[in-house]
Amino acid sequence: MSKSLEEVLLLVNKSNLSSLKTTLVKLIEVINNPDSSVTDLKNLIEIDPPLSANVLRRANSALYGMRRGIASIMDAIIFVGFDAIVELTLNQKFFELFQDNGRKTYGYSRTALWEHCIGVALCGKLLYRREFRKSGGGVYTAGLLHDIGIIVEEKFLHDEFLSILATKEETESDLLSAERDVLGYCHQDIGKMLAENWNFPEELCRVIGTAESTEAGDAAPALLMADTVYVANCACQLRKVGFSETSLIDVPAYEFCLNRLQIKERALEIIMDEVEAQIAQMKKDGWF
Repeated sequence: MSKSLEEVLLLVNKSNLSSLKTTLVKLIEVINNPDSSVTDLKNLIEIDPPLSANVLRRANSALYGMRRGIASIMDAIIFVGFDAIVELTLNQKFFELFQDNGRKTYGYSRTALWEHCIGVALCGKLLYRREFRKSGGGVYTAGLLHDIGIIVEEKFLHDEFLSILATKEETESDLLSAERDVLGYCHQDIGKMLAENWNFPEELCRVIGTAESTEAGDAAPALLMADTVYVANCACQLRKVGFSETSLIDVPAYEFCLNRLQIKERALEIIMDEVEAQIAQMKKDGWF
């Protein structure tokens, strides 16, 4: 018999996965607080020496093209940029979580899932900046976090997860359907429960719980972050960026969201070209 959602939450909170909680909560506070300062971010990173070292190493990589050496977290924030260092910090914490040997089981590996989550985060951020003139920090976080429930399934429901992957491949169904068949719930439910338990902002909890679906329809409220992450997720599925949760997206819902956000398909294609280029550079820099 499968574990209940409450039992899964208890296992997560007793594991090393919960070590993400403190850093994530504080980072999300920095992202959402308009009064956050460079010092707030610097202090948050510097209390974690391994994180500090890795952020500095990444800040000096070819991805940022710095001509001078970055020697301190403060230098990194000043010369690379506040938002970029927030992203680097988020990436580093999640990079630790997603590492594995890269071997795929039914098309899945943590590395492939990491690539997909990075793709969704980058696409969402670029949509926010170019289409809506917003910073994109919150949507980047949502993109990285939207599939955290899959990691939880793999770690704490491993036998069931293998059955889910087998069901998905044998029936050519999507991951959500296979999860509900095997568990009675899905990774969105796990992710939303975890986000709520960790006291993430309400909007972020909602996005994590709807990243693979959308409230399409004229009566549905226009939720910018939720729609953006949904579109970014679909775009990455269509481009086969990392792990594919479905072989067939819901085209009417996808097109409805594009129209509701007033995003032209050509603009999204250009953004996805840039997403793939950034991921290629990240691979050269050792993120995968």
